[in-house]
Amino acid sequence: MQFDWILTLGINNLFMLIAIFVIVGIIIQAIFLGIGLGFVNGRNRELGTTFVTAIMMSLVLWIPCLGCILAWYFIKSRHDVGWGGALIAWILGAVVQILVVIGIMFLFFAPLFAAIMAGLLPGFPMP
Repeated sequence: MQFDWILTLGINNLFMLIAIFVIVGIIIQAIFLGIGLGFVNGRNRELGTTFVTAIMMSLVLWIPCLGCILAWYFIKSRHDVGWGGALIAWILGAVVQILVVIGIMFLFFAPLFAAIMAGLLPGFPMP
């Protein structure tokens, strides 16, 4: 089979790969949260404070419905913006983070993605 190496990775390497994607995602979100706070005139836009805010947001975003409100509250209270500014900064950080992580996944796992899509969609070209 073409992707036997995935099965031989082992569970430890899989957890390490997931941890790397989570850490890279938090760093990307912290950077673009700082940029988003610049659009809404937020304070404390240094990388360290936005990194702490991104970590706090990633810890509470797993809570359904309440997690988003808590993330907006963290942005609002830590960076002195209103609710609307917190929402705009959060959306900008989240959208860019998702696009960059998907781009990294396509860069490293393009053959795997193509094989999955070929199995799901008839007529999709096989790599």
